[in-house]
Amino acid sequence: MHPAKVLMALLSIMTLLFGVMVVFPADGVQIGGIKFQFPTVEEFFNDIDPAEAESGKELAELMEDTTTVLTTLDSLKIQQKLDSLREAKKKLLFVDESSPSLYSFFKILETAKFKKVRIMHFGDSQIESDRITGYIRNEFQKAFTGYGGGLFPIVQVAPKLFVNTTHSENWKRYSGFGKKDTAVKHMKYGALLNFSRYAPLKAVDSLQYEGWITIKKPRKSYSRTKKYHQFKVYYGNVKGVVTYQVLLDGEVAKSDTLQAGALLDKIHVDMANTPEEIKVIFKGNDGPDIYGISLEGNAGVVVDNIPMRGSSGAVFKKQDRALLQAMFAELAPSLIILEFGGNTVPYIDSQEECVNYGKWFASQIKMIKGMNPNATIILIGPSDMAIKVKTEYYTHPYLPHVRDVLKKAAQESNCMFWDMYEAMGGLNSISKWIEAEPPLAAKDYTHFTPKGARKIAKMFYEQLMEKYDDYKHEETKSADSNRI
Repeated sequence: MHPAKVLMALLSIMTLLFGVMVVFPADGVQIGGIKFQFPTVEEFFNDIDPAEAESGKELAELMEDTTTVLTTLDSLKIQQKLDSLREAKKKLLFVDESSPSLYSFFKILETAKFKKVRIMHFGDSQIESDRITGYIRNEFQKAFTGYGGGLFPIVQVAPKLFVNTTHSENWKRYSGFGKKDTAVKHMKYGALLNFSRYAPLKAVDSLQYEGWITIKKPRKSYSRTKKYHQFKVYYGNVKGVVTYQVLLDGEVAKSDTLQAGALLDKIHVDMANTPEEIKVIFKGNDGPDIYGISLEGNAGVVVDNIPMRGSSGAVFKKQDRALLQAMFAELAPSLIILEFGGNTVPYIDSQEECVNYGKWFASQIKMIKGMNPNATIILIGPSDMAIKVKTEYYTHPYLPHVRDVLKKAAQESNCMFWDMYEAMGGLNSISKWIEAEPPLAAKDYTHFTPKGARKIAKMFYEQLMEKYDDYKHEETKSADSNRI
């Protein structure tokens, strides 16, 4: 094609696009469920920050409420301008009123050389594959001793880095959150909020069923998770006769019959040395509901990674309380971390919905605290998440509100709260994490990369240890005053 014709074609297209910019509504056009937007002439030719045109009085009003719902591109830009003024708040990530509860955990933590200290980390997909949890576990175990990766289900949605498992193909996972299998007529899912079975839900007495699982040392994991001296299997809902064998490196270490009719029971095997392979074989005319397997040391810190993909966290009250209570009593956690909110943000359309979510979550905390009166609870709010506005990405307008109602729920429940959104940098920080080299967040503008998960875990643990230093300082002051 002749260069002159190409030039004329480009000029024609540019003229057409300019005409569209002139007549296209600034707020866009809604057609069905799709909104079409086009940059205005001012936006195209100028990079004017609306914040610069605001009077000092207007800026002061905006500063009083930095979490105002962002409904236009201009307000989003103003909010971004003001975000730098909140730097001082980033150090105040914990709710200080709950320090006594945290100090009681630190006191228990210091006994880890002599007994088990369990930490249960519940969360959404941000913690899948032992992300975030793995770093926290390793730091606790290095500082206060401990081995093994803790609890995990037989059938995993996302493989965990701290354990290497294979199992017979007839195992099936049943979840107590999200889309529930309607064939399950109860809510007995246990502390992992899911169970696994190799036999059908309605077993036939005349048939025999068999299932197995093998556990090998993980290839890529922290060194302390590769060592463990206790193997436990938590089960229940056995209706028939089921036998089992536990083999350590091919040698039978334990064999017996599962207890039928028990709400909760366990298989426990002590091991002098960590075997290269553990294999469990079940046989019988029924199969148990396996609520979880745990690999632990004889003493020290145990940290469970319990991801709940797609969950808002408001599901604990739906579980069978007797089983959940029994499992919490057996596990005896000293610290429970609840990391939720991200799966709620995209579905929030009003301030009222935010408030209701906060109330629902507060009721979950109340129930969990009731079942674990001696445990400290830390609630972690959502990370920054962005939505696309025209050609740019900005923090979801209701995310700060979801963060606020969760913080209020923690305060009212006398729990600690850690603000992951502020720790990342606040408004629109997810974009900076994506643009980092190497990237710290994925291009879905929601999830961390493995390096990002490690970074945020490090930030959380360091903040927690700052509180531990405060605790040690208070203990020293108290001891000195008693000597006087």
